[in-house]
Amino acid sequence: MHYSEWLLLVGGIMEDTPLGQVVLIRKENDRDRLKSFTRHEHRIRNEWREYRAGQEKNKISPEKTAEHFEKMFAGMFG
Repeated sequence: MHYSEWLLLVGGIMEDTPLGQVVLIRKENDRDRLKSFTRHEHRIRNEWREYRAGQEKNKISPEKTAEHFEKMFAGMFG
């Protein structure tokens, strides 16, 4: 399945579906709403935040990327 097709399918997911609920939990930032979260909802949100923090930590800076390409081309063309 192409990404564009997948995007069309999930783009219309409503809040009343299980996936829609997870998305709402993950993106919630209202402190009052967060206070009323269940343990399960907090777990879902915290796992997502930890996952995203790991992604950010593992990103390569533009400087490192440029350095990598410079070394690669230097090795190719001496």
